[in-house]
Amino acid sequence: MSEITFLDNAKTGKNNWWRYILTIALSMGISFIATLVLFIVFIILYVTLLPAGASVNFLSSVSDIVNNPFVLIMITGVLYLISTFIFYVCVRFLHKKKFLSIINAVPSFRWKMLLKGIGLWFLILFLFSLPELIFSPSSYQFTFNPQNFGLLLVLCLLVFPIQASLEELVFRGYLMQGFSLLTKKPWIPLLLTSIIFSIMHYWNGTGDVGIAIMISTFIIGFMLGIIALGENGIETAMGIHIGNNLYVALIFNSTDSGLPNVPSLVTSQPTDPFAGIPFMIIMALLTITILFWNRKDDLIRIFR
Repeated sequence: MSEITFLDNAKTGKNNWWRYILTIALSMGISFIATLVLFIVFIILYVTLLPAGASVNFLSSVSDIVNNPFVLIMITGVLYLISTFIFYVCVRFLHKKKFLSIINAVPSFRWKMLLKGIGLWFLILFLFSLPELIFSPSSYQFTFNPQNFGLLLVLCLLVFPIQASLEELVFRGYLMQGFSLLTKKPWIPLLLTSIIFSIMHYWNGTGDVGIAIMISTFIIGFMLGIIALGENGIETAMGIHIGNNLYVALIFNSTDSGLPNVPSLVTSQPTDPFAGIPFMIIMALLTITILFWNRKDDLIRIFR
């Protein structure tokens, strides 16, 4: 047994390499196909229900729907809800594992740690947003719309906990445990999952924006992986991920984010996509320092 019992959970159940590939393929593939079918049905209904005599441009209609942030959030919700169900079925019946085994090394889910993660990251994001709000008012605009914000709030509270939780279950839980079967050094699964996590987010932007998002996502993923390994579970990491997505969508969005045009309270217009990376590093270090104050041994064992 290693000092990180959370990783030792990987040894339970059936762990043939093809089961990991099949689980990821089914979780992504079936949900994508199902969501695509539902999206096509939605478009057909949208065009069909237009007022009689209205001119219909199919491509324009598709563009209007795709660029609607509320529709994007709903599509994301459907996609991740289906993926979560398929992923659960694969873990339970293909791997023959208890689902809780990829979450932590204790008998129950630690809700307090999840709430701690949400609150801590929300606070850190707010504190690091203040300088821009105070000293650079020309770099942002207030985009709060009271007519739309209620709908946005409900959709975000329904969708982002599912979306963020699944990503943590897959990367900081399932895959990090899976890679740990290949090595006794915890930092190797940490590094591999962080790299894959960052690459998966490259397409949230284009060009330099995509690269900047990928770098920022690697920093966040590496931080979340350290927290998961240090705490023997992913609940706090899950909370931070949920808090991050809710903050970006509801409070302080950016025009180059993965979810543009969302009517959040404030929207910034950064000119340099790489400008926020140093601050992301500082926030990650600050978060780890707060969570592991006087617990250096929990961090040292990760990098032995």
